[in-house]
Amino acid sequence: MLPESLYFKTGGKKAVLLFHAYTGSPNDVRLLARMLERHGISVLAPLFSGHGTAEPLDILSIDPSSWWEDAERAVAFLQHEGFEQIAVFGLSMGGIFAMKTLSRFPAMVIGGGAFNSPLIPQQDTKIYPSFLEYCKLVYRRRKLPEEAVQEKIMQIKEPLKTQLGAIHDVTSQVVADFAQIHQDVFLAQSGKDEMIDALSVYRTGELLSHTNHEIFWYPEATHVITVGSNRYRFEADVLAFIEKLPWDEVKE
Repeated sequence: MLPESLYFKTGGKKAVLLFHAYTGSPNDVRLLARMLERHGISVLAPLFSGHGTAEPLDILSIDPSSWWEDAERAVAFLQHEGFEQIAVFGLSMGGIFAMKTLSRFPAMVIGGGAFNSPLIPQQDTKIYPSFLEYCKLVYRRRKLPEEAVQEKIMQIKEPLKTQLGAIHDVTSQVVADFAQIHQDVFLAQSGKDEMIDALSVYRTGELLSHTNHEIFWYPEATHVITVGSNRYRFEADVLAFIEKLPWDEVKE
């Protein structure tokens, strides 16, 4: 079964928007979403366009501007559902769009942040080779002959470089807009992150020095911090951060 968007509505006033990672799906954040639901918090985790299919080329057919449109629609959906205040978080690439949501919706979004997100330009990320490995895995699961797999990989390389360049441009603009963020920010980073430079989270923190932000370091966790046995302290920290946000406070 292919993954779909997740929406867990509890009946309470608090709502959280969770964005998944590049090549991922809402399944990335399902465990976190269910934990928040158990604590009375509604959660929407939309599926980004091009994701959640059995064809990786579908992702590469999408411009990152479409993912921002997905994010805007998610905010509008929660507003239509009657939520006046929300928090927003994202894993990896999802964190880039979470930070953009913080800057673009200051009245409705009262806090949020990013989990293991490549917000600082890096030369040594593993995103490009990891995407190719992901593609090989998908095609082999589909029982494609090895020759066909290699042909697909050759088709993917240039569009992948183009899309990663476009994501880099989006990220640069998001970081340039950090000055517009005045809400509380949660930055989670895994010490054993195999995809990005873990120490870059401290540079992100420096760029958010004008607003209240917290950096949470998880020494034994890996890139997809939302799954696995190392997630429990992370989940508790996210919940505590959400609970202390200024829900229902009058805005000046």
